[in-house]
Amino acid sequence: MLGLAGFSFDLSIRRGYMKLDEALDLILGHAPAPGRQMVPLEDSFGRICTENNLSRQPLPGYDQSTRDGYAICGTGKAAEGGRQAFTIEGEIQAGFCHKVEIEPGQAYRIMTGGLLPVGAERVIAQEDCRVSGTELIVDGISLAGPSRFIRRRGSEHLARELLVEPGTRLNEYHLSLLAAAGNSSVEVFQRPRVAFFCSGSELVMSEGKLKNGQKYSSNHLLLKNLVNKFGGRAEGYGVIADDRTAIRKLLATIKRSAADIVISTGGVGPGKYDLFGELLPQEGTQILYRSLQVRPGRSTLFGLLGDKLYFGLPGPPSAVRILFLELLGPLLKKMQGMRLFYNQRLTAFLEHAVALKSADVLCFKDGRYRLEAGRVMVGYPVKNEAPNCSIMMLPDRVSYEPEDQITISLAEPD
Repeated sequence: MLGLAGFSFDLSIRRGYMKLDEALDLILGHAPAPGRQMVPLEDSFGRICTENNLSRQPLPGYDQSTRDGYAICGTGKAAEGGRQAFTIEGEIQAGFCHKVEIEPGQAYRIMTGGLLPVGAERVIAQEDCRVSGTELIVDGISLAGPSRFIRRRGSEHLARELLVEPGTRLNEYHLSLLAAAGNSSVEVFQRPRVAFFCSGSELVMSEGKLKNGQKYSSNHLLLKNLVNKFGGRAEGYGVIADDRTAIRKLLATIKRSAADIVISTGGVGPGKYDLFGELLPQEGTQILYRSLQVRPGRSTLFGLLGDKLYFGLPGPPSAVRILFLELLGPLLKKMQGMRLFYNQRLTAFLEHAVALKSADVLCFKDGRYRLEAGRVMVGYPVKNEAPNCSIMMLPDRVSYEPEDQITISLAEPD
């Protein structure tokens, strides 16, 4: 995989860092082709469909009435006031399956969804006609109007017709359409398997008991939920202490697993107990970059651990979230066959002033955007408010004023 990815790799070796978009190109260039599987329709919500989602039968599957009324054929006999009279031959309710033929001048009462008689040309809504004994009386306007209230067999989809564009995340509309067309299962792309763990002797899982100098690991739950949100299959390996032997043993275990992607947090900086930059190459990892020109998350790495894509993310949850959304989110979407896998970037107007301590690299901040009077407005989330975007601060600018235009990154999975 050369081209831009290879060029970026050479630059990263010489400079010691890589631009975010260069890193993303490099990562996506190593994304394996997605596998496929058939799943029951009831288990396919949120999955990404392939091109093999075809209608098993025409939709609708038979000529049917779209109104309660009367199916008629031809013209009736003249009645008073220029109206037409049709002889009522019977009634067809929804679910009636027998073949009925209609002759000119005849009418059948029919319910919404009912099977049209063979030869029926029009349905007259019940409010547009009246019954006199065994006859249906219809005025000329109803007979000449453009609405026939008939859905013809196959008028929406033909048999073997593609129902949903490949690479689409299936929602309730798609599943309803697939079911109506006779499908009980659908072919989807397989979900990538993601193994993850958090490193740091100070970390304890949430069910554990804290000692002085320890803290609960929030990254473990953060990663699990992000992986699930973007359609992956998350497998957590807990927390690992800053111990060479323990780390080597865990890496060997994960290397033998069926994971497609491996994520670790912590241990990738220049500190004395940041061991992954040292141990990963010893365990056979080909490291493709060791840092990024971005904050937060400058100290990070990406490489190949056997047949797995390995991401060494920093420890702070804010950095974990940003790097996941900007790098792993697009990767997971591409690995599931999604047509659109890049994050959407929009121009927004700041709601408040922003001041940065430094602006030597691209800087991300949690943001919350909204629409106001046709404009996209963005600001920092207030306390306990969840962000819904990332604000991108370009290098060489440390201050922004209200109403300044700025770029935001949207990373929702669909």
